[in-house]
Amino acid sequence: MRTVLLTAVYYLVVTPWGWCRRRVRDPLARRRRPRAQTYWHFTPGSGPGER
Repeated sequence: MRTVLLTAVYYLVVTPWGWCRRRVRDPLARRRRPRAQTYWHFTPGSGPGER
């Protein structure tokens, strides 16, 4: 019985909450940016030619 209840909570509460959250914010920054020159993200000290 507990498994059925947890499954129902997951699909009726957690899944829609995740969908709504992704509609508002893109946590992995996966959206296309047509004007972007590059999609690479450099951190300080890791640019081209630096070791």
